Amino acid sequence: MSQLKIPVGRLAALLAALLAAVLAVAGCGRSTASDPAAPATTVAPAAPAAPQPGRIRLGDASAYVAVATTDLAAHAKPGGGRVVGLFPQTTPWGSPTPFLVTQAYRDAAGDTWLKVLLPRRPNGSVGWIRREQVRLHPVDYEVEVSLSARTARLLRDGRPLRSWRVGIGRSFTPTPTGRFYITVKLRPPQISAVYGAWALGLSGYSEVLEQFGTGDGQIALHGTTDPSDLGNRVSNGCVRLDNQAITSLAETLPLGTPVTIRA
Repeated sequence: MSQLKIPVGRLAALLAALLAAVLAVAGCGRSTASDPAAPATTVAPAAPAAPQPGRIRLGDASAYVAVATTDLAAHAKPGGGRVVGLFPQTTPWGSPTPFLVTQAYRDAAGDTWLKVLLPRRPNGSVGWIRREQVRLHPVDYEVEVSLSARTARLLRDGRPLRSWRVGIGRSFTPTPTGRFYITVKLRPPQISAVYGAWALGLSGYSEVLEQFGTGDGQIALHGTTDPSDLGNRVSNGCVRLDNQAITSLAETLPLGTPVTIRA
């Protein structure tokens, strides 16, 4: 029998094909696609970060008023603790109780607390109230009273709009200075006509009188029918404006509007 001779080049090609087949059977030529039989690796979603306690912003308004939606307690610090005041949902005049917000804070539990000026003695009292017990409203108006110039200015977003001459407290019943806010708006017959067309009660109180007029020493911006009051020391601590001016303020300013009285 004659011997079969295979060219060297073809023999090399056959050997290469055989080697490829062996590797395919052994799995070396497997696709990079995932093996459906292999267990899948699941990456758990990251847990949401716990809220970090600290001061927070309420928004871009120049001031915020918190209007009570229930009877509430004010505390000495955020998160609770010692109670520094109890306040009803509505004032004795039937309007909602407002508070001027000075700061907001989120505690470790994620609850928001508001630091507010309190409508009580001594002037400048503050406390912390729960966010969920109030409605928040932005306020862009402010009133500034200068005792030395005996004027009141209405500002909006920090820009002066109007100014008026005012009457202020006598030397022995001075008008207190500080940052206050409007707590109630009253007009006759809700309040005595001696207060003119309107009385805008403030969160501040006389520092020398426990009571005067119809109240407990609470000061107010209010009207007058006597033009000679304006520019003079005539009151028990209130700030008097002419009736047209106080009517304009009463119709423009919401409860909680800041009122700053400077020496």
